Amino acid sequence: MKSLHHVIPVVLILSLAACTSQPVPSDPKATPETVNLYRNLLKLQEQGMMFGHEDALAYGIGWVYEEGRSDVKDVVGDYPAVYGWELGHLELGDAYSLDSVHFDHIQGWIKTVYERGGVNTISWHLRNPLTGGSSWDTSSKEVVKSILPGGEKHEFYKTYLDKMANFLNGLKTDNGTFIPVIFRPYHEHTGSWFWWGKNLCTVEEYTALWRFTVDYFQNEKGIHHVLYAYSTDRFTSTEEYLERYPG
Repeated sequence: MKSLHHVIPVVLILSLAACTSQPVPSDPKATPETVNLYRNLLKLQEQGMMFGHEDALAYGIGWVYEEGRSDVKDVVGDYPAVYGWELGHLELGDAYSLDSVHFDHIQGWIKTVYERGGVNTISWHLRNPLTGGSSWDTSSKEVVKSILPGGEKHEFYKTYLDKMANFLNGLKTDNGTFIPVIFRPYHEHTGSWFWWGKNLCTVEEYTALWRFTVDYFQNEKGIHHVLYAYSTDRFTSTEEYLERYPG
C-alpha cells in the first residue's frame, strides 16, 4: 500500500505553487498532520476509491490478535488503505470495545496504521445516556434533548465525552506527534435505529448535539487532530442528505 505520508510533500508543494488558497479543515487550529490528511483525501478522490476494513488488524477468519495479520492482506497481498475502529463502551470505562477489542490494542494499531501510511476512522456506538440502554435503544424521543446544554443528562453526557477525549489525546507517535483520525459521530442518522436517529430527535436537536460535541472536544479538551465526518444512511434527495448537516 502506498503511504499517504510519502505523497504529502509533493501534494503540498504542487498545491502551493498552483494557487494561493488551500482547502483546510473547519478547525482553524488543526494540526499540520491533520491538514495534510484532509488535503490528501481531497487529492486522492480524483484517483479512485480507497478500500477499507473494520477492525482489520484485530481478528479475522480463524484468527485473533496475530501480529501483522489481516484478512485483506491474506487475500490480496496488501493491507487496506482505510481502517475502521469501534469505540463503543469506552464511555463506560470498560477495557474492551463493543467489538470485544481491547482499547489499548486499538490505540497501538492506530499508531501502526498511521506509520504504515493508512487512514484511521473511528465510530462510536455509545450507550443511551438517558435510559442506560444500548445505542439501539429507541424507546425515548427525549434522549438528544436531555444531553444538550440545560438538559437533565447534559453533565452526565460530558463524562462520556471526557473518556473519548482521553482516548483521542492518547493517539501519539513515539515523538509525541498527535495522530490524525477521522471521527464520524452520530452516524446513519437518516435512519431511526439509533437513539439519535431521524425520528428520535428534531433537526435542531441533532445539529445542536453535533456542534456541542465538536466544540467541547476542540475548545474544552484542546483536541485538534480529528476530522469530523458527516455520515448518513440512505437518502433519496440532496435536500434529505443535507437536512441535518451541522455546518
